[in-house]
Amino acid sequence: MGTVLRFLFVVPLAYVAACLAAAFAMLWPFLDISGSAALDPIFIGETAFYFGAQTIQIGAAAFLPWLCFMVATEMFGLSALLLHMVAGLLGGVAILLTVYGAAVPHMSVQTAILVASLTFSLVYWILAGHGAGRWRRTLPRRRAQGSKAGPASSPETPRPDLGH
Repeated sequence: MGTVLRFLFVVPLAYVAACLAAAFAMLWPFLDISGSAALDPIFIGETAFYFGAQTIQIGAAAFLPWLCFMVATEMFGLSALLLHMVAGLLGGVAILLTVYGAAVPHMSVQTAILVASLTFSLVYWILAGHGAGRWRRTLPRRRAQGSKAGPASSPETPRPDLGH
């Protein structure tokens, strides 16, 4: 039952939370909240709209690569933080190359995209990625009762020292 709940709720909600965190990381450096602008309802509405639009854009752009990565990590039990961070960094570089190509954007845009991709992978790993593959239960090996296994297959029999 836990496996079903993991794939129905935890993994998709972790994806949505990662998209929200990446959108926040992408927009935060470019927001100018100073003085009376912080209290202006138009500014707050615009910021909320930009945040929502950025979240949807990140979610749409990252869905298929994330889905392939998520299936691979769940099937093979790959739950290392370093693997998730490297995958996030590669995703950010891939987005930079596919969107901008040879026309390199300003360094602040490059940094924001890479920080957003690393934030995406970190948040996903914290919420769901660290438990990747734990749903697969490994059955303990049992000796068949009544089998005539020799002493080499018995776990209780110590191995002889060969003098090497």
